[in-house]
This record gives sequence, C-alpha cells and structure tokens, in this order.
Amino acid sequence: MRMTWDKVENNDRAHPFSDTAGSGVASSFPGRPAMERRGRKHSRRAAKAHLEAQGKDPVIDEREERNPFTETKEEDVTAEQGEREPLDETDEYEGVDTNKPEDIAAGISEDLAAKRRRIEMDTEARHKAKKSKRALRKKQLKKHKRDYKHSLKLLNVLDEFIIYEQKDEEEEEKEEEELIKIFQEQQKRWYRHRSLRRERLRTMKLLREEFVKVIKKFEDYYHGVFSDEDSEFDN
Repeated sequence: MRMTWDKVENNDRAHPFSDTAGSGVASSFPGRPAMERRGRKHSRRAAKAHLEAQGKDPVIDEREERNPFTETKEEDVTAEQGEREPLDETDEYEGVDTNKPEDIAAGISEDLAAKRRRIEMDTEARHKAKKSKRALRKKQLKKHKRDYKHSLKLLNVLDEFIIYEQKDEEEEEKEEEELIKIFQEQQKRWYRHRSLRRERLRTMKLLREEFVKVIKKFEDYYHGVFSDEDSEFDN
C-alpha cells in the first residue's frame, strides 16, 4: 500500500501536464479545482502525521478517504494521453519525439519515393531532351543534305547554261567573222565596181570632148566649104 501512495506522489511529480509554476493538474482536467503542488504536499504530510499519531495506517485510510479525483488520476491521465493527437515533430511539453518508428520509416520511404520520382522525372526529361535534340539534328542533317543536292543540281544547271552560252557566243563570233569577211569582199567588189565606173565615166568624158572637137572641126570645115562655094556662085 505504501508503494501505491509513493507511486501516486511520483505521478504527481512527473505528470506531463503539470504547470512548471506549481499550478497542479487543473489544465488537464477541466471542471476540477486547482491546487498548488507545495500546499498539496504539505497537507498530505500533515494528514499522514496526524493519522500516525492516532495509531492508524495512513495508507489504508488514504485509500478509503481518497476522493474520486485521486482515484481516477492515473486512468484519466492515461486516457488523455491516448486521446491526445500525436505531434508531428516533438512534444512541446516533454521535448521528446512522439513519432512512431513506423511513421518515421513511412516518412523516409515517402521522401525516398519522392526523390526517386523526381530523379525518374529528371531522367525522363533528359531522355526527352536528348531525343528532341537527336530528332532536330537528324532533321537539320536531312535539310542540309537536301539543300546540298539542290545546290549541286543548280550548279550543274548553271554549268550547262554557261557552256551553252559560250558555244552560242563562239558561233555568233564565227558568223560575225564570216559576215565581216563577206562584207569586206563585197566592199572590195563595190570599190572595184566604183573604180570601173569612174574610169568609164572618165573615158566617156574624154570621148565626148574629142567628139565635140571633131564636130567643131567639121563645122568649121563645112562653113569654109560652103562659104567658098557661095563666093564662087556669086562670081
């Protein structure tokens, strides 16, 4: 019985909801009167001494005269501690981590799973980026190949056009040279013909002059002959 009394006193000393200033357990049990710890200890010691002086067993009398609050103290404290919501990090009264190992393991597992998901998402994003880069590079290479082929075709067309133009120009130069030769020959012929015409004209002029002279001589001779005949007829 003495162990029970000492246990109650120890529970009163180590109660987690007791005030640090000695305000009792009134905050944990609403509707109960509050008593200071020092006054309560002093009253218990005085009652115990009074019972011992009367020759009575203080533990038995204490159990008989115990009020309902004292009888249900441990049960109420245990029930209240069971109904109290668990804190996530630490108990603000006791300063001890109240999380269970299962909860801690579950939290660690959730963190690891979240990290794993993030790593998987990052890996998937990198794979997608690599795939997009490869696709873009393939597309660019394909475009460069197509442009290179078109450039080669255009270069071939330009080469053919240049060759055709060179041939055409050479042919035109040959034709021009031939035309120049023909023109030169015709010009020579024309010069010859012109010189011949000049010579003919000159000869015609000379013949005319000679013919005019001959005619004048003939006229003079004719006038002389007729004048002589007229004079003879007159005589």
